[in-house]
Amino acid sequence: MLQNNYGLRLFSSKIPPARRKTIMAFAVFFIAIIFLQAFYWLFANAAEPIIIGLPFGMFMVSFLIVVELVGLLVMDKVLFSNEKEDD
Repeated sequence: MLQNNYGLRLFSSKIPPARRKTIMAFAVFFIAIIFLQAFYWLFANAAEPIIIGLPFGMFMVSFLIVVELVGLLVMDKVLFSNEKEDD
């Protein structure tokens, strides 16, 4: 009997379920950050209040970039911590 393999596969069958959940959690986090960066003008379209000497809109852009950087560092530490470095 023929097997129907027309579906969308996000992961290979070799990846354990716990690692799949971790990868999906990071993917959702980064997608949310990207949407916030794309639509920040909806909630940060003002020069007031001034936060750390920056207008609110500029502060939000800088803050989201820093949050994304921290998320990438955490993702690198969590997902690739068991791989050995090649020296």
